[in-house]
Amino acid sequence: MVTIDTAYLLDTLKQAIRLNSIVPREEPVAAYFAEKIRELGIEPEWHEVAPGRPNVYASIDLGPSERFLTLTGHTDTVDVAANWPTDPFDPVIDGDRLYGLGSMDMKAGCVCALAAFKALLEAKEVHGTLGRLGLAFTVDEEAYGLGARALLATDYARSDAMLLGEPTFGRGADGTVGSLHLGLTGKVLYKVVVTGRMAHGFYPERGINAVEDAGRIIAALERLNIGVHPEFGSGNYSILKVEGGYKEYAIVVPERCEMIITRLTVPGETRESAVADLRALVDSLHLASTVEITTPPPFYEPYLLDRDSRIMADFEASYRSVLGEAPRWQPRRGIEDANIYVAEGNIPTITFGPAGVGPHEAGEYVQVSTLEPTARVYVETAQRFLRA
Repeated sequence: MVTIDTAYLLDTLKQAIRLNSIVPREEPVAAYFAEKIRELGIEPEWHEVAPGRPNVYASIDLGPSERFLTLTGHTDTVDVAANWPTDPFDPVIDGDRLYGLGSMDMKAGCVCALAAFKALLEAKEVHGTLGRLGLAFTVDEEAYGLGARALLATDYARSDAMLLGEPTFGRGADGTVGSLHLGLTGKVLYKVVVTGRMAHGFYPERGINAVEDAGRIIAALERLNIGVHPEFGSGNYSILKVEGGYKEYAIVVPERCEMIITRLTVPGETRESAVADLRALVDSLHLASTVEITTPPPFYEPYLLDRDSRIMADFEASYRSVLGEAPRWQPRRGIEDANIYVAEGNIPTITFGPAGVGPHEAGEYVQVSTLEPTARVYVETAQRFLRA
């Protein structure tokens, strides 16, 4: 059996947590992972996506098979939430909990990928029997997905499948039953600019009030043609920002109002169909203002995995072997780099990583007992998928 170095897992994760990689400052932790790869005798690939924002890649050829599997994760974290009970950059273990910013989302998944890569590199008995194993640490997942899209312009876009270490273990940290992602919703961000005509506020009939017309759009959004999918259910929308009227107090009819609306989409919907839906709704209101609709980044397409694919079969067998039960699959609402890899790169990507609690919250922790099983599922999946 291929051996997972559990001490290496825990020590490497603690050091990764100590490094501040709040988006967009991923370089320190990227440099750390690059050095850990060098310690394995491999020179990593340093791909600067933007100034000071590098992706880090490595790969090994383990035999004659032409299959290529990449283990991947993102190096960035969100900012520090208020009221952290400990120093968020000082890893603290309390029982089965390892606290720290990014411990769960998703430095633990990155370290499990690194530990699995190390285990297969050092397992000389499997060399000559498998194919190519890749490792990819990317930037900007918590923002615009720049790192994942940059990967698709490299040789790693030829991966036949990917395992993404987001914290989706199939069980909750409290033992509750969970599910793995069969697919994820997409996302369209609407920027709606309503333009009216300024007039004196004492004579509003002489102008066109952009704020009032924006309010009419908001009131009508419940009639938006939201898509429905037999497995996902329905998409949704949420108003994120409304801004209009004077910046310095003045008695004027506001001539401009801007709204930002996020919309989750399901398979069958596109950016174009989402814009057409909102345009049809706005046109039906017969507003006096003019309304411009654009879709600024980030944009993500929805996806649904093929249950009959080779990677799904090999992952399920490995999950059962390690965890003693079959994984449960379910589409869910959310956005990850998997949207980019599957929907844009056409790379089947399974999301699976260590369990924990509190991503993007104060007191985030990863469940230590799920680290080794996660790395072992990666190793067994690679052995099955890459076998010649």
